Amino acid sequence: MTRTLLLPCAGKSTRYPGTRPKWMLTLPEGDLALARAAASVPPSAYDRAIIAVRSEHEASYQATALLRRVFGESVEVLVLDRDTRGPAETVAEMIRRAQVTGAFVIKDADSFFDPAPLPDGSFVALSDVRQSPHMTNVGAKSFAVINENNLVAEMVEKSLASNFVSVGLYGFADAATYLGLFGRLAAEADGQELFVSHVMNRAIMAGMMVSPQMVLGLIDVGTLEDWRRHVRPRGTIVTDLDGVVFENHSRYFPPYWADPDRPIAANIEALRRWQEDGAQLIFMTARPEEFRTKTEQVLAEQGLRAHALIMGCNHGRRFLVNDHAASNPYPAAVAISTERNSPNLSAYLKDWL
Repeated sequence: MTRTLLLPCAGKSTRYPGTRPKWMLTLPEGDLALARAAASVPPSAYDRAIIAVRSEHEASYQATALLRRVFGESVEVLVLDRDTRGPAETVAEMIRRAQVTGAFVIKDADSFFDPAPLPDGSFVALSDVRQSPHMTNVGAKSFAVINENNLVAEMVEKSLASNFVSVGLYGFADAATYLGLFGRLAAEADGQELFVSHVMNRAIMAGMMVSPQMVLGLIDVGTLEDWRRHVRPRGTIVTDLDGVVFENHSRYFPPYWADPDRPIAANIEALRRWQEDGAQLIFMTARPEEFRTKTEQVLAEQGLRAHALIMGCNHGRRFLVNDHAASNPYPAAVAISTERNSPNLSAYLKDWL
């Protein structure tokens, strides 16, 4: 089944004050937020991708050029020169301007999850809030009520109507049907903001069968606080080796660098835990290059994945410098001096999470 993928990015990002538009932010792994959001939809599920952006973002950030660098020249970018009355109207404008026909899917920019085959026909992607302990601002989301036939019986906006919350991926079987439903809703709405869930609920009331699509691996970054909560444990820990990861070894005094390393178990356990939560580990050491292979082998044996191992560092003070911004707030760099051979790294880094 071929579909068109719509990525509406024309909101004001009011829940991300002081930053670039949320879809333009960069994740710790280096991906643009919108690219990660789009990756939640299997590429085989669509044959056309359209993105809508605000004219002010085009003027300030050259959004079209940016998006073509990220998605390739085939992506279609629509620059909207007026505010819409909400996401549902943005989608309708995209359908009209890009002359979308047939089936299409809508993906929001502020959620990421594991891609999976999409159902045929109309559907809404959902997550069980009972399985999403880190989800915040739940009352501002839309919910799906599922009936005994495993179909969506109702979509309810900003009310805890069930355990199943919409995660920002909707599928409609026909673009013309969407436009008709939206037009009737808009005529009744008297200028109020309309969400895609409102259109989906009207479709259900009109007899459309809508399947629930449960997702795995949900990451919700609907607010700036959510974004920071996701980004914070995925930062970079730069640590010395001797005296922090291993008991101190040296060139001139025993134990020597050539001797077997003596792991500081509690510190290694803490580093492994942070690593599994997404932290990137960079190790610095005064050990010369000739000990690289030995050192890499011991780190691997301890379950530590070195993003980088910097050998031959000066035996002296080290400064950690990083810039800060609204999306990566002050302090964006922290320096800690631990007592040599102390096993209390987790106490020194108590604010890491």
